[in-house]
Amino acid sequence: MSEPTPVTTTLTHRSRFASEKRIILICFLIALGQFQYGYDSAAIAGFQSMPAFLRIYGYVDPTNPIGLNISTDVQRLIQSLMNVGGFLSAVIMYSSHTRLSRRVGLWLGCFFGILSVTLMIAVTNLGGLYAGRLLLGMSNGFFVPCSVTYMSESAPSLLRGPIVGMTTFQTSLGALFGILVDNYSKGYPGDYTSWRIPLGVMYVVPVFLGVLLLFLPDTPRYYVVRGEDEKALKAIRRLRGIKDEAFLRAEVGDIKSAFLAEKELHSGVHLNDMFRGPDLRRTLLSIGANIGGSATGVTFMAGFSVYLFVQARVGSPFNWVMVSLGIALTGNMAAFPAMKYFGRRELLIVCSLISSAMMFGMAIVYTVSGGGNPSASKALVALSIVYTWIYGIGQGPVMWALLAEIPRQPLRSQTVGVGSGLNFIVGWAISFFTPYFINPDKLGWGPKYGYIWGASNFILALWTFFFVPETKGRSLEQLDELFEEGVSARKFSSYVVKRQLVEEIGENQHKATVVQVDDVEKK
Repeated sequence: MSEPTPVTTTLTHRSRFASEKRIILICFLIALGQFQYGYDSAAIAGFQSMPAFLRIYGYVDPTNPIGLNISTDVQRLIQSLMNVGGFLSAVIMYSSHTRLSRRVGLWLGCFFGILSVTLMIAVTNLGGLYAGRLLLGMSNGFFVPCSVTYMSESAPSLLRGPIVGMTTFQTSLGALFGILVDNYSKGYPGDYTSWRIPLGVMYVVPVFLGVLLLFLPDTPRYYVVRGEDEKALKAIRRLRGIKDEAFLRAEVGDIKSAFLAEKELHSGVHLNDMFRGPDLRRTLLSIGANIGGSATGVTFMAGFSVYLFVQARVGSPFNWVMVSLGIALTGNMAAFPAMKYFGRRELLIVCSLISSAMMFGMAIVYTVSGGGNPSASKALVALSIVYTWIYGIGQGPVMWALLAEIPRQPLRSQTVGVGSGLNFIVGWAISFFTPYFINPDKLGWGPKYGYIWGASNFILALWTFFFVPETKGRSLEQLDELFEEGVSARKFSSYVVKRQLVEEIGENQHKATVVQVDDVEKK
């Protein structure tokens, strides 16, 4: 006999999507802040292989496939200064705490974005380029966290997951557009037009968002935290189009209750609690998941893919990177069913091993062929496409899920903050030192740099096998008990905790009640 609950749930989801069209559209537009981040990352990756850009900021190199090259110092600074700018924005947001609203944070992102693009278009010296990259990093440093926060605090709880999930899609879509614009503007004549067109396109998002925010309120949660309940009520009415006064006040009441409970939960919690007892294990796992995202090599592929293909003498490098990013979008979309049907642990192990094989494969193909061989070039492209798709379907989303599930609730913000800070340092180091390995004026490894990332992906798989527990299907309360009991990573999925038994008894009683009611209705 089928149970009515799944049907009811499906209808509820469908009806909520239909009734919340306004907030879904608003959040999609707010997520353009993520689009801008993806666009910039891909566009600057393309600049390093655009002849017009290199004639100004690079030098003539007859041994290079395009006759021009960019020095290692310039290459590492235009990449790593983005991380420094993002760090400065994080410091500003942390120091301002609740005083900086989500809307003001997005406006600051718009301001620094417009300022940085104007500077890079108007000035043609390295000082101006470096300053522009630093300011653009600050812009993205406000855009990325503030857009996610605005969306999560404005969306209804039932739709929060799918709505916030738009950020990954927007980032990938922005990267695809960045390479697309680079590809179709690189052939414009002159030394200034071709690379200024992609920069000019970057005005669109900050200008559009800056105007849009004039007509939008701040998030309801922001107003509740400041004790402005009436403004929170008006914000929900404006964002979601709800007119039922009783429903609006109930929503504000729920937000206020959650805030007060969270405030009480975090009272008396100190930073050093992260490194005591069972929480030490959770802290180390959270830090590992943060750094593991960089250890996959995705930062290297995102920032230097076009340059890498040029050094390997792959024909039409911009086109192939576009194909790779387009296929990566399908990986992003397949991540949800993959996370639903497979465990976090097995998905991360398998995807890390495949990524390791792809990276080693790229390095070995280039080592054997020496570059320039058409068959080897096709193999390099194929391997990089498979790697990008695998990362999108498994490694990226699993890392985000682990970051959300592993820390204990009272220490969640502190644990994630420490992990993110360490990940920033690792990301900066990757951006700063990668040019030393791949640029011909230094080591000139090119795709042989894949040996390092093949090894790091393999280590990531080993770390997952020995230390990462299976968190899928566990409530936060069950995870607390499992960590308190010190259950090993490989026994997490099969270990039965006391809370699980209580929940199963309650569920069985509920099912029995449903069967009894159904029998009565039949009679």
